[in-house]
Amino acid sequence: MTSSHTIAHPLPARQPAHRRERRQRNNARFEANRWVLLMQAGWVAVGLIAIASFPDVKSPAANPSALPQTALTYPLKATAIVADPALLFANGPESIVARTIGHAEGTRAPDGTRTPAYFGHTDPGNGVWNLGSFSFQHCREPRYRCSTPEQADAFQLQRLKTQADDLRQRSLTLNLKINLEEELNAIDLANQAPLAALGKPGYPDYLQQVKNQGKKGQDAILEARVWSFWNPETNRWDAPGLGNTEAGIRHDQKRRMLAIARVLAIYQPQTVAQSPQKYANWLSSNKHALANPYSFQTQRTQYLWWDAGYWDAKLERGRQIPEGFEATYDEGFRRGLLR
Repeated sequence: MTSSHTIAHPLPARQPAHRRERRQRNNARFEANRWVLLMQAGWVAVGLIAIASFPDVKSPAANPSALPQTALTYPLKATAIVADPALLFANGPESIVARTIGHAEGTRAPDGTRTPAYFGHTDPGNGVWNLGSFSFQHCREPRYRCSTPEQADAFQLQRLKTQADDLRQRSLTLNLKINLEEELNAIDLANQAPLAALGKPGYPDYLQQVKNQGKKGQDAILEARVWSFWNPETNRWDAPGLGNTEAGIRHDQKRRMLAIARVLAIYQPQTVAQSPQKYANWLSSNKHALANPYSFQTQRTQYLWWDAGYWDAKLERGRQIPEGFEATYDEGFRRGLLR
């Protein structure tokens, strides 16, 4: 017969008192550390919830043109945000500032080629002698004493750099982010009429207002440029050279805005010979063949509108304003279509 045995598990031996105390201390220390770890984990969780809840601490959306650029990239994008205004003045007389404003003034072609007006012309508004890309008219003042268009450009570039910084500061104060096209139009307006751009209110103030009203792109730029000539103290337009009428101001500001857009579309920082081939070949063989029928000195508005239409057609940008809006633009556009 098989016998069964019950196997009893022995009780653990009683530990000495000093060992029990040490174990109790270790258990207390373990519990304290566990609570610390739980608290830290709780704070991490709270932080993750906060990051997920507040969009302003998230990474910006992947939209390259909305991120500040630390270097100009080509082709230029009108909606790009340029981090440093100094980039707009890089290459001095061949900078994007010099070429856009020069084309708006009629002293430079879209590719940067100098026109006859670059070498000097009489200002149609006040009769003063203008010189260089920016139609600089202060060469006879003691602090400048310049006699060449190159000297005039150097002086005006320095003035515009200061004004560009002021426009940036004003925009920051208004919490207004301005893109490349908006900023170039601001600088061009400062070149044309400093008080319109930098007065209070000035271009940044009006740009913010029209954007708040829902206007975008060139519609917002044009309205901001036009209303920058409004004098709130007198409740009148303040642009004697443009006839002191909204129609005259709008007509001129639209032409300048389109000139800036034209240069932006083809700008390269190199010389004409290194420009995009499709333009360089034509420009190099036809620099002196522009048959503009208007005299820059006596009929500046007509000259510049004809020039705008001509280059829009020649550079294959298409018609930028409706047919019939400006007869001289239409005439220049037809001439530009001829081969």
